[in-house]
Amino acid sequence: MLIINSIVLINSLVWLFVPIRQFKTRFFFFFLILALFDPTAYVWGQIFKSNTAVPYLFGTIVLLYPALFEIKKQIKFGLILALFTAGLIVVFYAINISIIIQIVIHFIIFVSFLKVMVVFFSLNRKLLLFHLMLVLYEFSLLLKFFVFYNEVGIGPAYYYVTTVFEIIIGIFFIFFNEVHSPKLSM
Repeated sequence: MLIINSIVLINSLVWLFVPIRQFKTRFFFFFLILALFDPTAYVWGQIFKSNTAVPYLFGTIVLLYPALFEIKKQIKFGLILALFTAGLIVVFYAINISIIIQIVIHFIIFVSFLKVMVVFFSLNRKLLLFHLMLVLYEFSLLLKFFVFYNEVGIGPAYYYVTTVFEIIIGIFFIFFNEVHSPKLSM
């Protein structure tokens, strides 16, 4: 249990430092929201003695806003408002469906980051390692949610392996941002 708690604590601490390096970049708010997920869920669970799925659901909904780069603010706001409404319904009636909503949102974020990576590559003929890490991070989240949702027997072990992987990605984001990232020539 000590190892598990240590992994979770290290993950939270690493991701708290990521927004500092991403300050003044277009990804700052995305990383700031990510950094606040675990502390918010922990406080929520301690104060309300409630399911931590609630802050993760609403945090994921808010996370979508800074991840949709090329959509007008009014459309993004309307989408977030609609998802918040759906989230409220889910929270009060069927919290187990929250994982499906999170999978859909993270898939949208994954596609958005994949598009950013492909556009950068097509314009520069270089692969920005920062973009690749964003895509890998979102992909690992999608796999984690999928395994959790399907209650696959490897779920807990897979959760901790992917969390360690996400710690490594978080450490990368502490040292590199979109402007100061290694580029791979193709």
